[in-house]
Amino acid sequence: MVRPRNVNRVKKEHEVRDWEQEEFESRTQIKNAAQAVTDLGDRVAAMTETEIKKLQFPEKFTDAIFLYKSMDHGPALKRQKLFIGKMLRQDEPLLIEIKERLAEAESKIKQQNAHFHKLEQWRDRLIDGGDDVVSEFMLHYTNADRQQLRQWIRNAQKELAQAKPANSAKELFKYLKALEW
Repeated sequence: MVRPRNVNRVKKEHEVRDWEQEEFESRTQIKNAAQAVTDLGDRVAAMTETEIKKLQFPEKFTDAIFLYKSMDHGPALKRQKLFIGKMLRQDEPLLIEIKERLAEAESKIKQQNAHFHKLEQWRDRLIDGGDDVVSEFMLHYTNADRQQLRQWIRNAQKELAQAKPANSAKELFKYLKALEW
């Protein structure tokens, strides 16, 4: 039996350097860095139009992104993607600005997700727990309506016991979200 060559061979991951750095050790590193910049443009294009407008990029760049988003599949789409990458590589201050703004947007999304996870935990604790959990919740959120809260908790517990859709749990979550904002 002949054993294949690539069995148990592990491909080592190499760090992709930033395009803005001064020196590269090989042409492969240059190509990988250029591809990373092109992929960054692709990440911007994956955002919605309102998100792109909120980030307030230069008009030439946003026009290129919107043109890319409006295209169908084919070679023109690939050329536009490469054009966006070339535009970013030629304008390094814009590239740095885009990286910073995307990092800020991602951190905001992570904070928002963490906040929603916290609210989901409160909702689950309120539904599973008793009066002790409600009292603890009222200590943290003094402006909450205890009567309305208990009504949603009771309804959510009934829906859970009867295997019905969790409409009251959704309403409870909406209420918790409204308390925070």
